[in-house]
Amino acid sequence: MAKDYVRKKPIVSGTISPIHKKKIDQLVENGEFASVSDFLGQAVNDFLKKFEPLSNENPQSKLTNADLNLIKKVIREQIEEMFFDQNTK
Repeated sequence: MAKDYVRKKPIVSGTISPIHKKKIDQLVENGEFASVSDFLGQAVNDFLKKFEPLSNENPQSKLTNADLNLIKKVIREQIEEMFFDQNTK
């Protein structure tokens, strides 16, 4: 009897611009990454490394309000860009 498959990584979903998706697909097709999942895992890992020095200096380090506001601003801009791209096609 076959064993049940157990996924070891959690599933995360979100949206990106069609342009970014096309570029990711091209990188996967060209063999730069094994899969879209591999690309996303490496991208998240690289992004989170930017915050490691903060946490290594002080285990209590947290993002400041300025950091959070900047992240929110970037997310809003990306959402606006996605809607603009969808509405101009």
